[in-house]
Amino acid sequence: MYKPGGKQEEIVSLLRNPETGNSLKRENSFLVDVMTGERFMIRKGIPVLLRKDDVFGWNRKQQKGYDWGSRLYDVLYKFNLSKQWLSEIASIMEVKSGDYVLETSVGTGQQLLNLKNHGVAGHFFGNDISFGMLRRCRKNLKRWGIDAGLVQGNAEALPFGDKVFDVVYHVGGFNFFNNKKRAIEEMIRVAKPGAKLYIVDESDSIRDKSGIVANVIGRFLPEREVFAPPVKFIPDEIPEVKEYSLLNGNFWLVSLRGKNLEM
Repeated sequence: MYKPGGKQEEIVSLLRNPETGNSLKRENSFLVDVMTGERFMIRKGIPVLLRKDDVFGWNRKQQKGYDWGSRLYDVLYKFNLSKQWLSEIASIMEVKSGDYVLETSVGTGQQLLNLKNHGVAGHFFGNDISFGMLRRCRKNLKRWGIDAGLVQGNAEALPFGDKVFDVVYHVGGFNFFNNKKRAIEEMIRVAKPGAKLYIVDESDSIRDKSGIVANVIGRFLPEREVFAPPVKFIPDEIPEVKEYSLLNGNFWLVSLRGKNLEM
């Protein structure tokens, strides 16, 4: 039986029922809402704060796709272009030693490795909708010597309390969220006042690539607007919103700050 420790143990104290916001207490292989008694399973050491009915639409399609492709996902990151992309992200992100850092769709943990390789030392935590990706991520983190707490949850209803993290970021998958506005609001909610937030994903240039593979993929992609940086979904009162172009325009990055105390 898998026995969690380190950040995997600490993450339990940070988790909340994503619907009620209530604290959770551990009872054997479950986390229990202290007010309602609702129970959430701890599956192979990873808390599952995600009900089946919570996942639908594009989120459900992504979950199935990532569960199926989790073993092959890391192959994509062996190419130099992916390494360059991650390096550009790391050069923009501001993370201080000791910061509490949340990646809202952690995938197989490649960005955590990227931060480690760039000398970033923080308290790492990861959320993902796909258990297959989380299982792969845990294996990778053990191999890379990275201590991080993982949870299965929906980025549009993050299973954490308010004002917990110094840095909150998302890399890849944001374009296909059911509710982008809600996902951004959730990132802001779990961020401390003045925290740094980053969102990264592909631009619509993927449609403009020539070649058989790109043309086939393009048939299954939604309208171009899906690939636009989600600036219009950021609340007006949020300060320091900036846009960046990465990897020769193939990806975008949006950075913002968490709400200040006086807001």
